[in-house]
Amino acid sequence: MKKNTKKQVIVVPTTQKIVLKTKSAKNTKPRSAHPKSSPIDYYHCLMNYAQQGFYDEGKKQKIHACCKKCKSTAPALNQQRDQELVKLITSYKQVGDSLAKLLKPVN
Repeated sequence: MKKNTKKQVIVVPTTQKIVLKTKSAKNTKPRSAHPKSSPIDYYHCLMNYAQQGFYDEGKKQKIHACCKKCKSTAPALNQQRDQELVKLITSYKQVGDSLAKLLKPVN
């Protein structure tokens, strides 16, 4: 019959020190050059997609795809929207001025 014996393990302490790794300047990624999207721009972009029925370039898009596109292009779209609003306001002022010249009040 075999005898049940357990083998003993001897633990020898090591003299190695544990070195903690810290982040160095070499490991950090440079920041991206595109402007950061604000929540308001993102909301307006999604609102426009929702009003169009989530159609983009003639195809119906998934909501996730629209969200992703809005996240990346919202600042540019908002800037374009602001420029168009300025054009619209100036054209309304021109129409108002021309109507004021044509419709002089009768005394």
